[in-house]
Amino acid sequence: SVAVHQLDGVLAESGRYLSPSDIRKVVEEKTTPEIMTTHPISYLYRQVDEYLQNVNRRGKRGIASTQKTYCTALKRLENYCKEQHINLRSFDDFDKKFFTGFANYLYTCSYPKGDERKLYTQNTIINTLKVIKNLLHRSYDNEMTNNNYYQKVQTTLSADVSEQIYLQEKEIRKLAGMPVVHPYERQIRDMFVISCYTALRISDMQRLNEADIQNGIISLYQTKTKERVEIPILKEIAGIVAYYQANGFPTFGAAKANETIKELAKRCGINEIIHTKEYRGGTTHIKSLPKWQMISFHTARRSCITNLYKRGYPINYIMTLSGHRSVQAFQRYMRASSKELMHSFVNLLKKEKAL
Repeated sequence: SVAVHQLDGVLAESGRYLSPSDIRKVVEEKTTPEIMTTHPISYLYRQVDEYLQNVNRRGKRGIASTQKTYCTALKRLENYCKEQHINLRSFDDFDKKFFTGFANYLYTCSYPKGDERKLYTQNTIINTLKVIKNLLHRSYDNEMTNNNYYQKVQTTLSADVSEQIYLQEKEIRKLAGMPVVHPYERQIRDMFVISCYTALRISDMQRLNEADIQNGIISLYQTKTKERVEIPILKEIAGIVAYYQANGFPTFGAAKANETIKELAKRCGINEIIHTKEYRGGTTHIKSLPKWQMISFHTARRSCITNLYKRGYPINYIMTLSGHRSVQAFQRYMRASSKELMHSFVNLLKKEKAL
């Protein structure tokens, strides 16, 4: 730093050398004022603001969706401090008492959703704590604090096990043949069906006009991972893809698209009752909902992965298509029941004449 060079010059004039203790003293003098005067939450917000410009340990810049997640977690932290009248004076205040209180707050506070208020799911609580730990870790690496209590905070609890549904291929065919009222419904129906056979996220479906589509392959860089995937165009969607390749793929918003696909699924009778289990506010809640009500565009991605697996295709092939980097992440998308998988396994054994 400039201060170190200045001290080196002063010492040189008197015939002295710069020692490690001299450097340490200068560093402490320069960093201590910032640590003392910077409010912890303000500094955490600054890290989030700089997130998109900084390069992480894997040599990649941050993505906007993750930055939004960080902001949401920080807002919950800020609300906790305001509502509980907690004054964070320094990073040393992130101790056992603080994290115990913050976790209890997350389990008991509610947020508005529609006409009612809901408690946070266990996944939301754990992910919030993970984000705060991540930001405190960055502060520790930046030498803003020597307090590393955050490492002891438990964030390895079991995930929320609410039922994540998928559509069987017969249900997808039923939806694909569903009559529509106006052109927008047709577009959303067709985009959903394409997603059911490509495992593309809705963020990538919204960018299909930018994809390279030729020789039966859709090739594009995924919005979330920035990784390039090459997806074979299965016969079930070849005609749909060709139509929109010639006429232009539609642009659409996620919220309205999800509402539309629910309505179409309801009209075509995808109404099996699904019993769901979720953890909210530290207790288990059991609900029974018609299947159409649980469908979103992400259901299409999950359906593609599960149905290709049920067809007997190897996991590593499907992971290449879906863009998953680990088997653990991939398996979270597998939603076929044990009975369904065993039936598929027996059919595969018969096909291979192993029985």
